[in-house]
Amino acid sequence: MFIIALACMLMGSINYNNNLGFLFTFLLGSMALVSIVHTYRNIKGITVEAIRSQPVFESQDAIFEITLPHLPTTHFGLRFCLNESQETLVRSTAATGNHVSVIVASPKRGRISVDKLELVTEYPFGLFRISRSIPVIGTCLVYPKPIPVNQLTAQDLMAVHESQDVVRSAADDFKGLRTFQNGDALNHIFWKAFSKGQGLLVKEFMQNALPELCLNWEKISSKNSEKKLSILCAMVLKAYSLKLAYGMNIPGQFISPHRGNQHKHACLRALALF
Repeated sequence: MFIIALACMLMGSINYNNNLGFLFTFLLGSMALVSIVHTYRNIKGITVEAIRSQPVFESQDAIFEITLPHLPTTHFGLRFCLNESQETLVRSTAATGNHVSVIVASPKRGRISVDKLELVTEYPFGLFRISRSIPVIGTCLVYPKPIPVNQLTAQDLMAVHESQDVVRSAADDFKGLRTFQNGDALNHIFWKAFSKGQGLLVKEFMQNALPELCLNWEKISSKNSEKKLSILCAMVLKAYSLKLAYGMNIPGQFISPHRGNQHKHACLRALALF
């Protein structure tokens, strides 16, 4: 359409011998030719230094964080796309700090693998479109979608436990006060004593002894495997929030009872890859 418009302007200028028409025609034509160079330079020299992602739950979008090396010049209007997913527009690389977040849909649990990054630019005028493919290696774990965690209770966890122990309260008992040390949680500081000029004191709590649970696949009544995974996923999150020591027994894999964030992700990983 742009070339047709220029051709019509040129024909009109020749027909009416209009110098102003010639001026605008050749000016716009030269700007179009020069823009080819700028479009090419805008995408030249861009590489990927690293690509990483955090696990997500099913039906959530996976976010891949792409790290670009230090770019000597600023690039404008770049579109990033991983494996034909939706495009992410970066108006200026200087504004992103060489970090670009690209969204990839995660329709089902498991592992999302990406192997191609598509770079597209139409800068500066949108007259020309240049694309470039960069091979990458990136994965993202997709955990099963949990049922609402607030619907679960400690008794629900015990229902799939292999033994018949009684779950004790997960509340902590107040133990006493001690001097503040670097790294202590701010919400444990005894501010009333500080306001009286007694210095920074920290409340200490004694954690109650909690039983070890083993979440057993066979104890879940549902016959749908995906629903079982969703229930187990919710129970892992609930047991983690209650600070329980818990393990998991699913077909083909047994995870010993433990606590902590790393253990939680190990259980969720097993469910994602089941």
